Amino acid sequence: MNLLVWFKDLFIPHSRNNHKAKLLHPASLSVVVAFFLVSQFSLNFFTLTSPSVLGFASNIKPEQVIELTNQKRLESGLEPLELDETLNEVAQKKAGDMFAFDYWAHISPSGRDPWSFFQEAGYKYIYAGENLARDFMNSESVVGAWMNSPTHKDNILNSKYKETGLAVVNGTLNGVETTLVVQVFGTPTPAPSQTALFSRPRLGEASAAALATSQESQPKLSPFSLTKTAAVFLLGLIFGALVVDAFLVSRKKIIRLSGKNLAHLIFMGFLLLAVILTSQGAIL
Repeated sequence: MNLLVWFKDLFIPHSRNNHKAKLLHPASLSVVVAFFLVSQFSLNFFTLTSPSVLGFASNIKPEQVIELTNQKRLESGLEPLELDETLNEVAQKKAGDMFAFDYWAHISPSGRDPWSFFQEAGYKYIYAGENLARDFMNSESVVGAWMNSPTHKDNILNSKYKETGLAVVNGTLNGVETTLVVQVFGTPTPAPSQTALFSRPRLGEASAAALATSQESQPKLSPFSLTKTAAVFLLGLIFGALVVDAFLVSRKKIIRLSGKNLAHLIFMGFLLLAVILTSQGAIL
């Protein structure tokens, strides 16, 4: 059987495949599902055994996150935030603490809250806040996720904040390669001699690391991207076969006792759209 005949049997309904594309036969769909599951198992196993090859890869630029943050503030008629080196240190300490003690939260397992990092770095503030993000692919998606969250958006657009610090740090958290983005906000006390008024904002905000991206052990391939690509490819094949099948069945007026193509098309269409729109990332 040559390639053309195999392709026709797989995607086009005709007499040899009982007027139904072989890809849409239950046995073929079972093979597709089994192939996907086996490939995912292999991918997860390879991720654990070869973390330098497979892991989370991102293209987040610290300076771009700050630029986008200030762009959102300018759009709302607010003054841009100044980058402060001490706040960079605050952010770096928080990111380092999360990696060192293997947690993803505002408060560490030992009970250490975000504001202790401000005090440790010697940043005396009137107001302070923080935004956390992890596993995002680029700067735009990080800021976009924060802007879509009321508490994080409140930090970005808070007129009381005058300065910011940021870091993007790669590392292993809970046994998984990840990229942490931590952004802190603050307003310093007017003068060193005055008593600081500590304003502790809602914890829907989180900290950051120094204005630099750690390049250590930067993974080359993202398992999430590979999984999404494979899912879109396989679902796209099935969706395409359904479209061809529905068109030819309607055109040739083929009568079948089973198979509601319209319902299958709608279901597969929604499933394919859901996979395409799926994005990786979390904020606190």
